[in-house]
Amino acid sequence: MTTTSSVCTSHKIVLDPGHSGPIEPGACAAGVSEAALVLEIARRTERLLQQAGHEVRLTRDGDIDNNDLSWRAQLANRWGADLFLSIHTNSFSGPAAHGTEVWHYPGSADGIHLAGVVQEAITRDLHTADRGIKPGRFTVLAATDCPAVLVETAFLSNAVDRVLLTTPQFQELIAAAIAAGVHNYYIT
Repeated sequence: MTTTSSVCTSHKIVLDPGHSGPIEPGACAAGVSEAALVLEIARRTERLLQQAGHEVRLTRDGDIDNNDLSWRAQLANRWGADLFLSIHTNSFSGPAAHGTEVWHYPGSADGIHLAGVVQEAITRDLHTADRGIKPGRFTVLAATDCPAVLVETAFLSNAVDRVLLTTPQFQELIAAAIAAGVHNYYIT
């Protein structure tokens, strides 16, 4: 007996490369900006999700002159997005902090599920330290109507994580893990 899985259905997915570029570059270390790195990861993720048959929109596809956050959620809401993933790199004052964590809106069962499968895919496939999934009231999570997560891929402030984040092969692996997390969200 053959059943049709929702994974075969095209879903509307918004990818949000965090920050904006020169106006608000996010974390910076060793001449590398978070805004530039996460845009590259988002573009790679977009390609993989489109290849899997999903409709994908980026909140930005280059530097922008707007560091407000609410419009990112509004874009997803107006489009009727099924999922929203905000992609970031982490930073901490101490250089020892490293690994991956994914944030979800408190009490959102679908958000918790999405955070869990994305976290599991990244830490399993990339062998980053598992910092867990965490509740957060970030604007992009609170103002989005669909399940939403904020993915902190690795720490730009950590020298080892930074080398990985700036490597095209690692960026492709992060993108593949995020896409795998989306796939797993729809089949589990």
